[in-house]
Amino acid sequence: MIISAGDKELDITVEAPPSKSIFHRELIVRFLMGAKDPLEPSAGDNDDIIATKACLAAVAGGGDEVVLPCSESGSTLRFMIPVAAAYLLNDKDKRSDKLIFETKGRLFDRPLEELEEALLPHGIKITKDADTRRIIVTGRMTPGDYAIDGGVSSQYISGLLMALPLFSEPCTITVKGQMKSARYVDLTLDVMAKYGQTVEVSDNKYAVKPLAGLAVPVSGFKVEGDWSNGAFLLCLAEFSKIRVSGLDYSSHQGDRAIVDYLRFAKTHVAGDDCVWECGDTPDIVPYMAVTAPFYFDKITFTGVSRLRIKESDRVCAVREQLSAIGVKTEEEEDSLTVYGMEDQVMDKVPQVISLSSYHDHRMAMCAVLIAVILKIRVDIDDIECLNKSFPELQEIIRREMIP
Repeated sequence: MIISAGDKELDITVEAPPSKSIFHRELIVRFLMGAKDPLEPSAGDNDDIIATKACLAAVAGGGDEVVLPCSESGSTLRFMIPVAAAYLLNDKDKRSDKLIFETKGRLFDRPLEELEEALLPHGIKITKDADTRRIIVTGRMTPGDYAIDGGVSSQYISGLLMALPLFSEPCTITVKGQMKSARYVDLTLDVMAKYGQTVEVSDNKYAVKPLAGLAVPVSGFKVEGDWSNGAFLLCLAEFSKIRVSGLDYSSHQGDRAIVDYLRFAKTHVAGDDCVWECGDTPDIVPYMAVTAPFYFDKITFTGVSRLRIKESDRVCAVREQLSAIGVKTEEEEDSLTVYGMEDQVMDKVPQVISLSSYHDHRMAMCAVLIAVILKIRVDIDDIECLNKSFPELQEIIRREMIP
């Protein structure tokens, strides 16, 4: 598919979609508290939210063997393993014998070891069936203190925080090591507090109380705009006439850091070698890296190792996309260095280039950024992957950027 930014100016207002991170959490917490929210897909739902709704519907249905369709959603899988186990495999009220998590794409291959190690002492075993690419959860889940390594994914901790109030006695979570993406755990605590679930936090320990006695608001809920996709829109707005609405600038979402990055990009001292730490904001690194050649002579993004286990290896994917337009990059295990794009190189970029989306929504958005920044046409293999987080963007591309 050819998307073009060379023959028309993008002069539109785009509303950021609902925050995927908060939406997952609201759905799960309200479900566990007994809310009767509809779990059928709604207009505008992205694929990840559809997956979480489907998994919650499966949990509600119960049965000896419960199949939970996670699609490609890492958040859904990492949240729902402890949540479904606490709900259906609880040692005091076991309702099922086996949980079967279905996966698509690279989800089956993404790490779960730290969650396995945390759950095993509490009666839950996680196994992977490589032939069917399903993840099987069995056992009887017990309360107590859950010790987990915080250095891989904060989603494990968030999943436990939402699950453990189902027990009739207090539980604790002890985080070992330095926690990655701590702001995402803060979002979980925010949602829990919204519905009256208090968690005592002290250093590296979370004390979780039982659900008993808490009331669910009868009205629905509205999810604030998503800063992960909003970051893409704000980067796009730097090189077009796009106006972005629907973002809360006082939000606790970590990806609001894109505002600081863009401010730094426009005010740094030319010629300096710059460093930007990304350990808490991995989802917006591709956008920062793609815009970097047009702001910096050289910048190194650190804390990027987790980009390698997303829907694609995003370090590799970003480097390949930037190489296609003549930008030099370098990588180490936990860093990505991007060099500036010189005028003579920019002048030699073909008016039509081919870029892969790697079937990854973030990388499809990077291809759009490249097209808009350079005012060229991009032949991209797939934009259907945008359904994972931002389905409305497909319509915008088809309406505004298809020749």
